[in-house]
Amino acid sequence: MKLPLVCAALFLASTLVTSEALARPPEGGYFAFGLGYAAASGDRGVPLKEAPGAGGTEYEEVVRTDFGSGLGFDIRFGWLIGPIAPEISMSGHGTFDFKDGAGYPSFSVRFHPLLLADSLAAIPFDTSVFIGAGYVIGGYQPKLQVAGFNADGKGWDGWDLTFGLGVTYDLSARVRIGLDFRCLLPQYSRFMIDWDDDINGHPTETPSTFVFLPTLQIVASF
Repeated sequence: MKLPLVCAALFLASTLVTSEALARPPEGGYFAFGLGYAAASGDRGVPLKEAPGAGGTEYEEVVRTDFGSGLGFDIRFGWLIGPIAPEISMSGHGTFDFKDGAGYPSFSVRFHPLLLADSLAAIPFDTSVFIGAGYVIGGYQPKLQVAGFNADGKGWDGWDLTFGLGVTYDLSARVRIGLDFRCLLPQYSRFMIDWDDDINGHPTETPSTFVFLPTLQIVASF
């Protein structure tokens, strides 16, 4: 009976020692890569200044921001200074055939509130919240066509607002795994009617678009 108790005590002690050693992400640079799934929603039949009064099922399919659900990824480079980390990132999502998706090069600021609490230094977990903005470009292949629009793929670009939260667990002093929950709000301002001939349209107002992109991540400090 004593042997299991001794083993349990040794295991607990070693865990605490290890947690103390791994407690906090080190200051300095880091790289993160994540894979997950994106759920995208948006407007269909977006009114264009160049196509007043257009409507119908075909038009709703051709001129829309409801596209891009599928595989998602996130690549981040950042520099941790105290509890604050400025980041540059590249996020994207879409179908496996690359005919439907979007990409978001962005700049963000990430805040790590637990790093302010010395009493939590031994906990091998970390949490963060972030907000940022950047460029967005996306495209898709309509299943239907409308008179006056060619049969090529369509797309949008504009700027993007991104925000969310993350949680990580320390595997070693410089390697962590975790989850990032990213929300993307594309603010599309230009509709690409014809990519090759640079023929574009513009919405009468910014269409509503929302993308939820959770990813499983590995983070390495250097």
